[in-house]
Amino acid sequence: MNDKAIKILYVEDEIDHAILMGEFIKEIKNVNYEMRHVQQLEEALFELDNERYDIVMLDLSLPGKKGLDTISTVCERALDVPVVVMTSMEDESMAIKALQKGAEEYLVKGKMNSHALSRILRYAIMRHKGRVELQSLSLVDDLTGLYNRKGFMLFAQQQLSIAIRTKRGMILFFIHLEGLNEISEKFGRQCEDLAKIETTNILKEAFRESDIIARHGRDEFTAIALESFDASNEIIITRLQDELRSRNKQENRQYNLSLCIGTAYYDTEELCSIDELINRAKESMTEQKKKSL
Repeated sequence: MNDKAIKILYVEDEIDHAILMGEFIKEIKNVNYEMRHVQQLEEALFELDNERYDIVMLDLSLPGKKGLDTISTVCERALDVPVVVMTSMEDESMAIKALQKGAEEYLVKGKMNSHALSRILRYAIMRHKGRVELQSLSLVDDLTGLYNRKGFMLFAQQQLSIAIRTKRGMILFFIHLEGLNEISEKFGRQCEDLAKIETTNILKEAFRESDIIARHGRDEFTAIALESFDASNEIIITRLQDELRSRNKQENRQYNLSLCIGTAYYDTEELCSIDELINRAKESMTEQKKKSL
């Protein structure tokens, strides 16, 4: 048995229900639960700000509060804590909507016993832990479908290890989408996202399928051209510029795209890290910006 207590924050305005819940929790075997009961949402938010809890149990019918607003408020305040909602027998449809708002599980008060409570608490904690782990493992940018920064660093490091072993060169590109703030301010968020997607398509046209392309930040992209020699960067930059000009010549455009590109070549005779290559490519990009002024 693990002696470390699993801390529960129980948010329920009715004292009788809280007492009953405490009794159910005492009946659970092999797990050490510690329950803190509060009656108001404001008290719960204070607790979440000042104490560490392993799970929140939340009554959806707190006085003066709308159930779905309550669950949204709690989930936003406690992103890393699973939430189980409590509802009456007549409110199961509301509980299902609460799951869509971020709750992990729900319990119907009139159907509860210590066995059901133990099972629900255990599943809620496990499911939430699994979701957090999956999110942390996510390697793809939702908007563009490219690798995100984490994905890029993972696969770039793998390719660097291969390049070191096989003594084959590669080139890291650091690409800045210029004027994105102006596009967003003048034409809105939708056009900002469209500019990122257009840039993604330009990169896909210029690089090979075997190369690694990523969205590194809001307006930053990175790419690695595998098994390349130093002069390959000019060939790829030319393809990028050709694709860029082709896009900008399209009729009825609201804005033009502009890219600033820096490169860093991995020399098979030297040892360096991906971070060092990124920094060198950034410096190269800064130099290109100065030349264009």
